[in-house]
Amino acid sequence: MGTKPFDPTLYNRDDDAKEDVIAWVARRYGYHLYVNPDQYGIDLLCTNGWSFEVEVKHNWRGPKFPYKEVHFSARKLKFATKRSLFVMLNSERSHGLLVAGDVVRRCKVVRKATKYTADEQFVEVPVGLVELVSIR
Repeated sequence: MGTKPFDPTLYNRDDDAKEDVIAWVARRYGYHLYVNPDQYGIDLLCTNGWSFEVEVKHNWRGPKFPYKEVHFSARKLKFATKRSLFVMLNSERSHGLLVAGDVVRRCKVVRKATKYTADEQFVEVPVGLVELVSIR
């Protein structure tokens, strides 16, 4: 099994996506999110006790998600709780997919090759279990 090594350049390229989610949640729901001070923890914390894991899927462009499944790195399963949400943004950061952590936890783990690894584990979430939202 290969896990992609941490790449600070890739991380920094998308780190400000957290700010997009913070602004969207404040605007849409009125909740205050903030970046988790624990750099190894889940990305965002909310004053109501919820937490958010955020990522950008660069090969998803436009408002429609083009795949039948959504894949989250299996190493993120540690963040999948009853009070967590996983957020995947498209490359333009105009739309996102939301899925509850407890749903992620119940989905199967698969192995697949990526641009960076030959055999990495991912949680495979059927697209019917996620909510597509406009964040702008």
